[in-house]
Amino acid sequence: MKRSPFSTIEVVSFDQIVVRGTEELIGLQLSNSYSTPPQLGEQKEPFEEDLRRALLAYDSAGRYEETIRTEARVASR
Repeated sequence: MKRSPFSTIEVVSFDQIVVRGTEELIGLQLSNSYSTPPQLGEQKEPFEEDLRRALLAYDSAGRYEETIRTEARVASR
């Protein structure tokens, strides 16, 4: 990009704090291709119980924060 007509490059970052609850995180985990309900089969319920137990051991209030950073590179003339 530095050798192109658009050689002025600016990086812009945006941070967003996302707060999720225990059930939201379990649902998010179940949406991953490697841990969908069909993939887990009969192990789905024990998986959910183990995950819930681990999450609540980490934060007994069931509140989890994640900072998501989005970065854009803007090139201009």
